[in-house]
Amino acid sequence: MKTRMKWLQGTAQLGGDGLLGAIDTVEGMHLAIVESVARFVPFGGLVTRATAFTYARVRDVAHVTRRTTDGALALLERNAPRGSAREEIGATQLAWLSALNGAIGDSLEASANPLAIDLCVCREGRELDPRSPELARAIDAADGTLILFVHGLGMNDLQWRDADGESFGTRLEAAGMGHALYLRYNSGRRISANGRDLSRLLQTLHEAHARALRRIVLVGHSMGGLVSRAACMHARRHRLNWAGALDQVICLGTPHLGAPLERFGDSLSTLLAGTPWTRSLATVAETRSAGVKDLREGWASDRDRNDGATDDPDLPFADRVRWRFAAATLSTRSAGTRARWIGDGLVPVPSALGQHEDPQRSLHLRAGDRHVFTRLGHMDLLVDAEVHERIRDWVAAPPPRHSPHQK
Repeated sequence: MKTRMKWLQGTAQLGGDGLLGAIDTVEGMHLAIVESVARFVPFGGLVTRATAFTYARVRDVAHVTRRTTDGALALLERNAPRGSAREEIGATQLAWLSALNGAIGDSLEASANPLAIDLCVCREGRELDPRSPELARAIDAADGTLILFVHGLGMNDLQWRDADGESFGTRLEAAGMGHALYLRYNSGRRISANGRDLSRLLQTLHEAHARALRRIVLVGHSMGGLVSRAACMHARRHRLNWAGALDQVICLGTPHLGAPLERFGDSLSTLLAGTPWTRSLATVAETRSAGVKDLREGWASDRDRNDGATDDPDLPFADRVRWRFAAATLSTRSAGTRARWIGDGLVPVPSALGQHEDPQRSLHLRAGDRHVFTRLGHMDLLVDAEVHERIRDWVAAPPPRHSPHQK
């Protein structure tokens, strides 16, 4: 019951925010048209003020309605019966919620909307306590190896599965490669913020299971690779112990150098802001989440100018952690201009491989640590058998002669 009320409260709050946003957008366009005409007619200023007054009263009604609805739902939530067990979110609900968080997750978090997803580690769709003794036993049984899968924008932990319900995690476990867990997070937040929280979660997990946990492998799809990079940056900056157990970071279709689709979105916002009649539409376009905007250039570090942070263009712990980049192309060939720039439909091959025309902007890996899959799209990288084989080979590869865990 509590979960249902949480969803109802969050949806009502989202509806109220959407109504107020729609009023602002229509008012902006209406006033721009009225003001452009008012200067040429008698009493034009009075017409403009009357229009603004009307919208202000409409906004007042919307605010009162929202407060009344929120109050009624809060009262129902306080009086709702407490269930004996925690209600789990279904796969369909979670898919919708994850997509919503990807689109406006930063706004949901800022407004304390109950629909905002909290970062957590999961297995079979259930949130786990990173300190649980059961997890320690599972890691110990897997010879101390933990493989954490990090999903991409608008996705969730259940979407690593193929049509048969199989995932890379279950297959790697069956091959004795390690114990698989899955991250769930609000992908509309800043990538650097999610990376910071992932780093803290891994530190908690490492402190709780230091005896059992010997090796960590991160596998990130799309934005998940940037979140993994951000977590490593945070660990290096704060000298966190979990990084000493990190062995590999595998990035699948990650836009290390940015995603063209978000660059188009940014250009569209700029174009709409260029005229008074479409300026309010530019505001709507700019409501896309901070996480989406970070994909414009593949920003894994903290780009907030207020805190004085600077970009971190390299790969953290590259001297002892093995970084693996996998790209995909819809083409039948892995080489050639068409194959590289079409990429997987969302991320060009050079971006996924971290290869820039300017060597100073490239992410330098050994040749064997990059791979291009042909005839695959962006989402195919989550389930394709050939991708699994490559991940299995990477995870199974022995560490270099100088151990990645040496200080």
